[in-house]
Amino acid sequence: MGKDYSYTQPSSSDEFDMTSLLEAEAELYKDEVNSTYEAPVYAGEGDAGIPSTCYCGSQPIVATSYTAKDPGRLYYTCENRGDGESHIWKWCDVAVTEEISDHQRQMRLLKDHGFEFGQRLDKLQKLVYELSKKQTRVTNGLALGVCVVVSAFVFIGLAVIYLTGAAAGEPSHGQAVTGKTSSHG
Repeated sequence: MGKDYSYTQPSSSDEFDMTSLLEAEAELYKDEVNSTYEAPVYAGEGDAGIPSTCYCGSQPIVATSYTAKDPGRLYYTCENRGDGESHIWKWCDVAVTEEISDHQRQMRLLKDHGFEFGQRLDKLQKLVYELSKKQTRVTNGLALGVCVVVSAFVFIGLAVIYLTGAAAGEPSHGQAVTGKTSSHG
């Protein structure tokens, strides 16, 4: 260690050099980057909102202030507060205000997500509609193609039957069959 971490607040008459201030702050905190210290995490406790668990693990209780500055004001504390350890202490009105602010923030996020999902749903519905139109065109085009191919086979088949019959000497539909035999034989 052995480093001097003292810091003095500049007076209002001093000029502020933002770069120097930022460099000083970076110098002050550079050792913390390599630190192995891990701050304790207290289960179920956050800094904002209504506390649900004290740092010691017990349930917070509501107490009343009897000071001259805040008479009758309610606050959260711990029943173990006299043991010399660190325990929860927070004004109830501040906790409730923070809790409401957090719920409002969450509601705004939900509203924003709902709006985004609504827009995505609209896009998906338009995409499904466009794809169904293309599918109808493809289906209609496929049906038309099948009809053309079948018709071509029918015409080719009829042409083959006609040509094979004409080649065998069978009368065509345009010639009359008389039933007479030829005397040339």
